[in-house]
Amino acid sequence: MSIYKEFARKYFKECLKDLDRALRAIQFRDYPQAAFYSQQCVEKCAKAMLEVRRRVVYNHGPELLTVFIDAFSDEWRGEYDAVVTAMEFLTEYYTRARYPTLFRGKVYSPDDVVSSDVALKAVELAKKVVEVVGSYLRREGIITN
Repeated sequence: MSIYKEFARKYFKECLKDLDRALRAIQFRDYPQAAFYSQQCVEKCAKAMLEVRRRVVYNHGPELLTVFIDAFSDEWRGEYDAVVTAMEFLTEYYTRARYPTLFRGKVYSPDDVVSSDVALKAVELAKKVVEVVGSYLRREGIITN
């Protein structure tokens, strides 16, 4: 197995851990952590797919989204829209779910920003992305289960 495919397999393994962390955070009503780990899960899923294409991206956010869309544009499948949708929604929670923020002269904590509805949506998006990426990695022969 190439080093890229091995990275893809390891990224996917780590994304599953992040999804589990997000689910546990929901159980404890720690909604900011649920959103953060959902974001981490989706980011690692996207990076797993990109590794298969030998595209290495060390950051997150809009650049990762752009690289992802570009890397798969020649053989886009409708299911990849789930990855894009999740990245678009979750990117803002990379920071907001962990740090206080200033908005229009008022300081907001992660608990002020991430409601249970946001956290539940984040987890559902992450679950869908795991399904899509797992399917992709199985088709590529990188994972078997």
